[in-house]
Amino acid sequence: MPSFTDAVLVLCAFWAIAGPLLSPRLEEKMEWLVLGLGVAALTVGWGWSETVVLAALGRAAALCGALVAGALAFSLLHRPLRSLVARAAGRLGQRAAVFGAVSLSSLAAPIVTAPVAILMLVEILAALPLEAGRRGEAAVLGSLGVGLGSGLGPLGGPASAVLIAKLSGAAYPVGRGFLLELVGPWAVPGLLALAAGAAVLCGEADPAAKPVPDDPLSLWNLLVLTARLFVFTAGLVLLGAGLLPLIERLFLGLHPAALFWANAAAAVTENAALVTLEVSPSMGQDQLRHLFLGVLAAGSAVLTGDAQNLVAAHKLGISARAWAKVGLPAAAALMVFFFLSLAAL
Repeated sequence: MPSFTDAVLVLCAFWAIAGPLLSPRLEEKMEWLVLGLGVAALTVGWGWSETVVLAALGRAAALCGALVAGALAFSLLHRPLRSLVARAAGRLGQRAAVFGAVSLSSLAAPIVTAPVAILMLVEILAALPLEAGRRGEAAVLGSLGVGLGSGLGPLGGPASAVLIAKLSGAAYPVGRGFLLELVGPWAVPGLLALAAGAAVLCGEADPAAKPVPDDPLSLWNLLVLTARLFVFTAGLVLLGAGLLPLIERLFLGLHPAALFWANAAAAVTENAALVTLEVSPSMGQDQLRHLFLGVLAAGSAVLTGDAQNLVAAHKLGISARAWAKVGLPAAAALMVFFFLSLAAL
């Protein structure tokens, strides 16, 4: 019979996903909702520690630092980038431009980090004459692609860095190209398929559609976005740490195939928290592949799944419902594709 603590933790996970979808008011204050749920989960599970607090503050600061650095770089390159995108779209067509935007941003994630890759994607999509709804759909699929791309290198995001760090004592060599070799044959086709899907959804150029007004992030907007991202990221880390006892009881010891599907929990639990709990140097590469692909595929299924999703949602005005309408079926399709291809090995 579930304990009171387990029941509260399940409710915290439920409201992290459903809250922004059910209530516009909660959606407007989504970062505070996630922070509050994280505090509640840690409190009811007696999980507070100096390590958890420092991890939340440190990860939030690192993500915000990457965002600010990227925003400053794009503010200098804003007009040349828009001009380049407009010329490329004119020569290649809109579908090719969208495909290039999503695929290049996703493949850049392990090099420039996921938040900067998302910002790159948003800047390119904003320069294209897309209908607002289509632009948002492309951004959601692009965010899923960036999530996959971030798993191809240790610099892509916290989950990748944690995985490499935890494998320091593994029996097999873990070099620079380890993650690319581990999940690349699945992640790269997956992100290219997402780019193709975004191109198909956007269709041909609409004469009535216009680019987003030429307004790079002002200082005030950047401060607001950075503050929201800091609170949101810290909340996700706290929520992930608070849910770990429940995940540990339910997930550890599962068969690799079952663990793959169980990691759909990445849609609500911070990816790095799952990797921290589940990865062990004694794991074989097949187990690791199942585990990590499950985390990467589900990480951006809903708006609250990954902190960098907030960058795209804030800049392009994507609601939690609109995100889930595209992100959930796309993530489900990715997981089915990954699972069937892994089973065929």
